[in-house]
Amino acid sequence: MTSSKAGPFAKLLLTAGALSLTAVTGCGVFGKSWDVKLEVVGGGSGNISYAFSGDNDGKSETGQKLPWSRSQNVGFGFNDVSVTDAEPGTACRIYVDGKLKDEQRKPDAKGGVSCSVNLQD
Repeated sequence: MTSSKAGPFAKLLLTAGALSLTAVTGCGVFGKSWDVKLEVVGGGSGNISYAFSGDNDGKSETGQKLPWSRSQNVGFGFNDVSVTDAEPGTACRIYVDGKLKDEQRKPDAKGGVSCSVNLQD
């Protein structure tokens, strides 16, 4: 009688596993990925906000001393970094697989600088 209970349970596990795999592959976890580096250079400090692909909430770090950088391996989507209260000479850069993909070298009149890259297939 134990084997008859294992059959339906095994089917349930297989079905759940197949659904999980479908959900994960649909998010690009098993698709293409890139090494992304966000970078802010210059003197002084700034308020930095950033997000990597798949990071719905983003992150912020107040009063960060420059230079600053964060790296992550990511899938499809947007990657961005922005700085407020930046001093003259502050620049942001985004590298994808070691190649420069976006750069802004001058803060605007309010001391803001931002970069973004959309990774697609």
